[in-house]
Amino acid sequence: MKMKRIQNQNGITLLEVLIAMIILSLALLVLLNMAMVALDGNDWANNTTVATQLMQEKLEQLRGDVNPTGGADTVGDVSRTWSVTPVSSHLRRVDVSVNWHDISGTAKTNSLTSYIRTDSV
Repeated sequence: MKMKRIQNQNGITLLEVLIAMIILSLALLVLLNMAMVALDGNDWANNTTVATQLMQEKLEQLRGDVNPTGGADTVGDVSRTWSVTPVSSHLRRVDVSVNWHDISGTAKTNSLTSYIRTDSV
């Protein structure tokens, strides 16, 4: 029985494998960075949405009051303050402000100003 000799010995060299692994590692690092940016963006969006909902909720409560007054409270990690300023006999200016800290510990603030009509003088 006669053995055949392999004439073509083309294959992947160790250097090519190492270069492919380096390229793959860099691509995964970029994807990891993108994931971290997405998580930060999601946290910011969540906190901003909660803060806006709390401002709107307080404004609706003040609209329902016969004689609204200023104050402050804390809901979860969000502190909110509001002030009511008489503009005329039946018109009040309401300023609602919320404060919270993002995932990196930076203080964030959002505020809302509205005018409400009241029946009392």
